[in-house]
Amino acid sequence: MAIYTNRVLNLKHIKVIGFDMDHTLVRYNTELFEELTFYESIKKLIKDRGYPKEIKELEFDFSKAVRGLIVDKDNGNILKVSLYNKIKNAFHGTRKLNYKFVKKLYGGTSVDLRDSEYVSVDTAFSIAYTVLYMNLVDLRDQYPDQYPSYRDIADDISYAVDLAHRDGTLKDVVRKNLQKYVKVDPETVEALERFKSYGKRLWVITNSDFQYTKALLDFTINPYLKQHSSWDELFEITITLAMKPRFFNDKMPLLKVDLKDGTLQNYDKKIVPGVFQGGNAVKVQNDLQLNGDQILYFGDHIYGDVVKLKKACEWRTAMVVEDLDFEIDAYKKSKKLSKSIDNLMKEKIGKESEIDELYAQEFEFDKKVDKEVLKQKFSEIEKLDKEIGKLLGRYEKLFNPSWGEVMRAGIEPSFFASQIERYACIYMSKISLLNDYSPRHYFRPKKRKMAHEL
Repeated sequence: MAIYTNRVLNLKHIKVIGFDMDHTLVRYNTELFEELTFYESIKKLIKDRGYPKEIKELEFDFSKAVRGLIVDKDNGNILKVSLYNKIKNAFHGTRKLNYKFVKKLYGGTSVDLRDSEYVSVDTAFSIAYTVLYMNLVDLRDQYPDQYPSYRDIADDISYAVDLAHRDGTLKDVVRKNLQKYVKVDPETVEALERFKSYGKRLWVITNSDFQYTKALLDFTINPYLKQHSSWDELFEITITLAMKPRFFNDKMPLLKVDLKDGTLQNYDKKIVPGVFQGGNAVKVQNDLQLNGDQILYFGDHIYGDVVKLKKACEWRTAMVVEDLDFEIDAYKKSKKLSKSIDNLMKEKIGKESEIDELYAQEFEFDKKVDKEVLKQKFSEIEKLDKEIGKLLGRYEKLFNPSWGEVMRAGIEPSFFASQIERYACIYMSKISLLNDYSPRHYFRPKKRKMAHEL
């Protein structure tokens, strides 16, 4: 595994390395965490939104969704789109939609993601949200009198998932079962201390509250420290309840956290090393006399951690994409299939060129073309298409059985991947990969060839 580079990033010029906590600095057992989110959200839909109690019987299937999908709230559809907003895959509930139906429904194969009916599902809870939505759409189609509109279902799930996160429902369970839900990674701590030894200042900026932050950092950081006594010594600044993305462009009050009992007090002085709540990026940066391009921030949420930061501040950005580990393993397993697909495509292109040449004889040189020969050529192409289709089905099942690759939509990058390319300077699957690079490393992207250069 490696760290991948979109833009030049020289670590020699970076003075501060900041980290989001959840799903970035601290890694979860994602499938178990999404399952917990799924069932706790169902409880809230029943209690707060009056959904039928029968939805308790729904079963969570982690493989039914991938990160970065688009919800069409008006039609009850889940879409996978490319960087050009082209629909490459679509489901209505748990039922796969065919190409002809999609084209007819959307008046083509493109969607305008600025429209309010489309919601990009790319948060930490994207799998739980999407699987729950798909199941409830199915139930709504079966029992339309018992369920609200597709749009209301989407909004209700957003409410339930967000509330489960904010009111402590999820965090209370995780805190009581840290070994079940949280992964420990001593190599991450090794990387942090190594960067600190090179004079890098380390920050944590998290939307989690202090008590939860302390519990997770005590569990994942403290036992593996060799050069520091505890995480609050390792990190110069820790900001809890940061309310990202508002942290990057709003001026929210800053509170000082007492490490002993977690009590808060107003803090309007210059920021010094310690643990805080709230505040904003501009104050932190100015008080510590830093330029934006001297700060590198790692996050897992494309919108809350990367896109808004990139637009509002001059900080450098790094994205943690946990899906990459599985994705890259699948690429390795698919090499033979990919080669077979490429060979068949070359053969198909050759057949298409032969047909073009036959038509050229007719239209340009007024020569009669044997229609039986043309028919045979088209039949050969149809046969190749079927073979390619079968291989593509096997190929996609090596990734996700329903959606294929996270980072691609057909031959094009997925919309999710295009956001990473556009806004993240570097990206990787986990923080511990920093161990493979010097704290003075110069990340340089490879030259990207345009079509005419290939």
